[in-house]
Amino acid sequence: MPKISIILTNYKQPEFTKLCIESLNNASFKDKEIILMDNTHNNIGLAASSNKGAKQAKGEYLFFLNNDTLVKRDIFERLLESEYAVSGCRMFDYSGERELASGISLDRFGCPAGDTGKVFYPDGAIFIKRKIFEEIGGFDEKLFLYGEDRDLCWRVWLAGYNIGICFDAVFYHNSSCVDNTNYYRRQISERNIIYSMLKNYSAISLLKIIPQYIFWSILELGYILFTKPQALWKSYFPAYWWVIKNLKGVLRKRKQVLRRIDDRYIPFSKVIGKLYVLKKGVLKWGRKRYL
Repeated sequence: MPKISIILTNYKQPEFTKLCIESLNNASFKDKEIILMDNTHNNIGLAASSNKGAKQAKGEYLFFLNNDTLVKRDIFERLLESEYAVSGCRMFDYSGERELASGISLDRFGCPAGDTGKVFYPDGAIFIKRKIFEEIGGFDEKLFLYGEDRDLCWRVWLAGYNIGICFDAVFYHNSSCVDNTNYYRRQISERNIIYSMLKNYSAISLLKIIPQYIFWSILELGYILFTKPQALWKSYFPAYWWVIKNLKGVLRKRKQVLRRIDDRYIPFSKVIGKLYVLKKGVLKWGRKRYL
């Protein structure tokens, strides 16, 4: 039985996937298996393909890795030394010259907030014990793409486990599209943020959070109206409508969330994620890419 199961999902990126597998095969740790899920002909989404890969896995540990990455040879030895229940890795760009944000903070609404607080979830790679992954129910397949990792880690925190970055474990990520967005990506991201918030917060916390979310959303929509008005009916309104249509499903999912920790002790950043992105000016509207 392999110690570590590495799960990759390929979607129309064979050139990246091939290089990734080569780097994994060259890794010095031998007690491992690689499970490749190919979504090229039937895109079931990253969350669903990751879950299917996990069901086939035989390892004690699961390593969910973006396919447009390369790993350092000793990455698995270092991850096995980690003190965290769920570990991320130190991330650089493909050239290895620029360090990227390895661990991301999350604001109270479930929006990424850079490095403004404690690491909430790792980006690009998640190393997790198989029994913890199964205990919390794996990835939520309703999320399809964009935010499935944040939602998973939110439930890891709620279950009472810790998450952090193992800085001795290094990988390299093709980050050319990290800061780009488009109408489809913005729609999926927004609906997933609302979905996770409604699902993972307790009822009492939602009474406090929902009015705050509405306030900040009104400000955001006002800004979008003057800067990118097409996004209102191509991204935001479809996202809200999707959430309304799936409210029954949210209620069912809420019952499945394992809650051992009160919401007050979940390490959210005090910074508003959308405001942080706006001030940084890092989010750019670009062409449709990895979809």
